[in-house]
Amino acid sequence: MHKLKLLVIQEGVSPSVESFLSEKGYDVASVTTPEDAMISALEIDPEAVIWPEKFSGMSQWQRVKEVLESRKPLIPVTNNILDSRISVDRFDLEPKKMDLDIAVTDLSQPMSTTSELLNRLEDFQNRKSAQDVHFYTKVGNKLKRIDLNKIRFIQVEGKYSAIQLESRQYHVKASLKDLLGILGSPDFVRVSRNFVVNLEHISHIDVYQSTVQVAGHDIPVSRTYKENLMKNVRLL
Repeated sequence: MHKLKLLVIQEGVSPSVESFLSEKGYDVASVTTPEDAMISALEIDPEAVIWPEKFSGMSQWQRVKEVLESRKPLIPVTNNILDSRISVDRFDLEPKKMDLDIAVTDLSQPMSTTSELLNRLEDFQNRKSAQDVHFYTKVGNKLKRIDLNKIRFIQVEGKYSAIQLESRQYHVKASLKDLLGILGSPDFVRVSRNFVVNLEHISHIDVYQSTVQVAGHDIPVSRTYKENLMKNVRLL
């Protein structure tokens, strides 16, 4: 099975999460500076980013984190994650069915053991490799299936995110950042603090008004995320 392409942000070179993941067969590149992180994210186009939690509070890394997590799933890890390294035979790597509520909770917590990290990557890869990509959300007493390719855009509404399909909305209690990680699809791009759009449903981009039109809705594109949007569209 094809292994994920990962970008590892790390403080030093040894011992490193990069070496550990490379041993497990992942395609890994690592960086140690904010400048290299931005360049590598564009050049290698990783499928996920391994992020040291200690960097979250550092001003020189804050802008990098905002850009990376708007483009790719960001998987935070604790500083001492390699202390938990044990034989791979003891890891529980059985693919797990996706549960939206559990996934959201997990994404807000840094991985503290190597087994947690490998399980997260395995789960993400299983969902990414699925031919029919979808999830379920609770509507009344039923679990409603939502296919990713039918999502037009996602909008923040208070403590909820509204998932807009062609003819109706579904509300889930999750942030846009968490949803991007859960969906794990390059088709979804954040264009402002309040909107994520599906690139496959954009009819046009108004560069003068700084909006994108999706399913008849004019969605604002903020200056912070404009560059991110343009990097994800094919321009001839």
